[in-house]
Amino acid sequence: MKFLGIIPARSGSQTIKNKNLKTFNNKPLIYWTIKAAKNSKFLNHFVVSTNCKKIASVGKKYGADVPFLRSNKLAKSSTNMHDVIKDFIKKYDKVKNFDVVVLLQPTSPLRTSKDIDKGCK
Repeated sequence: MKFLGIIPARSGSQTIKNKNLKTFNNKPLIYWTIKAAKNSKFLNHFVVSTNCKKIASVGKKYGADVPFLRSNKLAKSSTNMHDVIKDFIKKYDKVKNFDVVVLLQPTSPLRTSKDIDKGCK
C-alpha cells in the first residue's frame, strides 16, 4: 500500500493569528508535523494544503511538497475538513498513485512518526 499524508494548514485562525506558524519549542508549529511525516516509515509522500503563501514557503523550507494553494473558499473556520481533503484529492494529479490518505493536523505537535506508523498499520 502507498500512503499520502496531507497536512491542512490554513491561515486565518480566529483565536490565534497565524497559529500554524507560531513558535513551539523554537520551531513553527507546522514543522513538527512535517518532521513526523518525513520520519514515518509508511508515508510515501506528504503535502501541505494551505491558502497562504507564507505557510507554503515554510512548509517547503522544511521539506514538504506544496503543489498548489487552496482556495480561500476552503480556508474558512466553518469549512468542513472532508471538503478540503476531497478538493485536494480532486486537484492533485499524483493522488492516483496512492491507496491511502493520512490526515495530519499541524496542531498536534506531539504526534510522532511512530504514532503515524501505528495508525498506518
